[in-house]
Parts: sequence; C-alpha cells; structure tokens
Amino acid sequence: MLKALLGLATLLTLTSCTAAARVTVTPLRDQSASQIEADRARCDEWAKKTADVAVGYAACMISAGYEAPPGVRSTSQRVRLARTPTTSDPIRVLIDFLECDSQAQREAESGLGMVGKAVRDNLGWSWGSVTKRRQVFVDCLKPRGYDIEKS
Repeated sequence: MLKALLGLATLLTLTSCTAAARVTVTPLRDQSASQIEADRARCDEWAKKTADVAVGYAACMISAGYEAPPGVRSTSQRVRLARTPTTSDPIRVLIDFLECDSQAQREAESGLGMVGKAVRDNLGWSWGSVTKRRQVFVDCLKPRGYDIEKS
C-alpha cells in the first residue's frame, strides 16, 4: 500500500513538473532551436522550485523573451514583457502573475454572497465572474509592463 502511494505521488509530481514544458511558447527574439530547448530546460528546472510550477514556468519563459499563457486561472491569453527583460525578471514576473490573479479572484468574487460561494466551492468556478476576473487580471498586468494578446 505504501509503495503504491509513493508511486502515485512520484507520478503526480513528475506529471505536474513536465506539464509546464508542454506549454506552447512563442520566441520573440529569433531564438534558435537549441536556445529554445536550453531555455525550456532551464525554466523547467527553475519552475520546479516555485510554489506553482505552471506559473513559474510561464514567468521564466516570458522573462527569457517569449510569449506564453501565464498559467493562472484568470486568463489563458498569451502574455509578453513590453520592455527589455532583466536578470531578476523570473521572480518579478511570477510575483506579478500571482498578485494579479489573486486580485482578480477577490474582485470577481466580491459580490457572490453565501450561495455563490457555495456553488463556487462545490461545483467549480462561478459562471458570472469569468469575464470580470479576466479583465481585472489584464488591467492589473498592463501597468506593470506586460502586453496581453487580444482574445
């Protein structure tokens, strides 16, 4: 029983870590195929050390000069830096994504009430606030130096 649980935990860990590598990214600086693979490997390793592998991977790739979906629930629109990246950008981008996603969730759920929160908690995301959440996320990111693809 213990071996089965350890095997399942290992499988889930490996699956979640490699799932980030399957995200489609668009190179913005004419990176070669070998550079893209090197960036993917570096970002995959870096993301494994973050609280959210998918968001960490996206943050790292975006800071390395790619366009990618941010890996958050607020939107799947592709994001890119609107400025030249710096060496501290993977952490800054990760923080921006998580802060804006959290703000978007709070604002989108602010008027749910008890019944709406029960529906959200038991059945998944509420249907009425998806558009608002996406817009709050985009509005939060733009002044921080990001371009977001039009949906």
